[in-house]
Amino acid sequence: MPNLLDALPAGELKELLRRIREAVYLDLGEKAEVFPEGGGDQQYKRYRRVWDLQKLKLDGDLLGLLSKKEREGAEALCAREGVEFMSRGFLQAYARKKGKAGEAVKLVGKVLQAWVARKLDVKSSRLKLYTLAVEGDLLVHHPEYRAYVERKLVEEVFEGPEAGEGHCHACGRKGRVTANTTRFELLVFYNTDKPGFASGLRDRKKGGFLRNYTLCKGCYRALLAGERFVANELRTRLARSDVYVIPTFHAPEAYPTVETLEGWAEYLKARLSASETIEKWHEFQRNLERYQPQEAQKGLFVLDLLFAQKARAAVKVDKLIPEVPPSRLDRLDEVRTRVYDRACEHLGEGLEWDLGLKNLFYLLPLRQRDGRAEVKPYLELLDALLVGRPLSVRALIPLLLETACVHRFERYEAYVQGRPQDPERALVLHLLQSQLFLRYLKELGQLRGLEGGGERPMAEDVAEVERSMVDEGVRAWMDGLGLSGSRRGLFLLGVLIGRIGSTPEQRESGKPILNKVHFQGMDRGKIVRLANEVYEKLRQYKIVQYNEGLYAAMKAHLDRSIGELGSPQENVYWVLSGYAYATQQAIRRKASGAEKQDEKEVTPGE
Repeated sequence: MPNLLDALPAGELKELLRRIREAVYLDLGEKAEVFPEGGGDQQYKRYRRVWDLQKLKLDGDLLGLLSKKEREGAEALCAREGVEFMSRGFLQAYARKKGKAGEAVKLVGKVLQAWVARKLDVKSSRLKLYTLAVEGDLLVHHPEYRAYVERKLVEEVFEGPEAGEGHCHACGRKGRVTANTTRFELLVFYNTDKPGFASGLRDRKKGGFLRNYTLCKGCYRALLAGERFVANELRTRLARSDVYVIPTFHAPEAYPTVETLEGWAEYLKARLSASETIEKWHEFQRNLERYQPQEAQKGLFVLDLLFAQKARAAVKVDKLIPEVPPSRLDRLDEVRTRVYDRACEHLGEGLEWDLGLKNLFYLLPLRQRDGRAEVKPYLELLDALLVGRPLSVRALIPLLLETACVHRFERYEAYVQGRPQDPERALVLHLLQSQLFLRYLKELGQLRGLEGGGERPMAEDVAEVERSMVDEGVRAWMDGLGLSGSRRGLFLLGVLIGRIGSTPEQRESGKPILNKVHFQGMDRGKIVRLANEVYEKLRQYKIVQYNEGLYAAMKAHLDRSIGELGSPQENVYWVLSGYAYATQQAIRRKASGAEKQDEKEVTPGE
């Protein structure tokens, strides 16, 4: 506010702010007084005046609002300087200690926010926006403040070398125009190293773009207001990224009005959010009656999803997914719900089977550096889902397997997956989710290379062995994935490994059977050796009699299709998929308290 006071012309608002400054602000003094040995802020004047919390008469223990470490530091500073907490002397000493007056301003803001949060009985992180009122009147509504904002944002850009007479490139009208777009945050047009694009080879500050890209005052104001609306009302979060949900209407009767604009903004964000998780989808369904006006016009608009991030004065566009019809989101949600219901039937109830857009983010091996995720692979996947582009199972499996390695070898620091309490459980969940994802793509008609896989149809003798020896639930799961031939054999091999891993001896020793599986890939020779080692382990743990039929079915598939094995990575993925399925079934039996009974009653077909 003191900085605004300096910028305002003489008038009622300036006098009002001057009185406020005298009443509730504290002056740290000249820079030399605060930093007698030099240093300090380059823009010290900006931080010279700060809220005086003593004048504001905030009640309660203000020191108690700080963290333990901050409180101890503040107490030590008060004792050393002989000053009271939040007094002028304290803030001067704090600024000297930190080397910047701006740090003292931050401390005052932190204490004030914590105090307000305590008064309102909310978490401090929930306080996002403040405004200033004097005797109940909001200063942002003051005519002189609005005139000041209009002058700063609009009038000033139509002065100087970047403004002149010409034609507006937006509406075509002739008159006063400007090439200055520095006030925009998203619609920023700039050129730093290509003066050849400017008229007369002159740079921006010399008016070089007056003939290339200019706006009249009306269009400039409309674009500025529209940009602010998009940033404030149409922006949401997905995959740790900002995404702008921008509609394009194809029919005049669907155009929003001033009265319906906010309702449209709420609906558009809620509609995308519904595709993130099952819970948000249910919430959207509960509010469907409120969204009926928008739902009734779904055929009259499409959505542009703009993934972008602001970096200093620039905006980096990560991905634009254009012209997504709302019906496509409906289709994704319909198939997601169907796959989720079937997963609950086979695997037990649980939100972990939800293939919403949020969970898909963690299926991929997305690296992160300095806390920022490299989201490009996820955005490419999202683009494929929203436009219906086919995906190859051969391209997906290496990615899914890499994420499995993140959990198996606990490489969490380099990836977006957070460190779980139980990495082994996280591995099983990931492998099951990845299978559900392949089934999801298959039911969408977007998966290439899985159904049949180019392999021969199952021979009748092999089919008969499987029908008589393999549990119906396992067969139904493989059928749902579209597995045949060698893939079925690999999956059953994994099921056997899962059953070995579920023995008490294996559980107590950390499932060393998994060490037999090479996560980087397994060729034909390694698969054959693994199958032989699995049989020996079945004998070692005295469970071979319960699994001979399953082993026979696995061998029948592999013996007939051994020459049709896929890549080493594909082979190990399907083995791990069977392992995860069997492990989940063992967990379900244990949870139901039927594990011991099952061990007694297992038949060869189970």
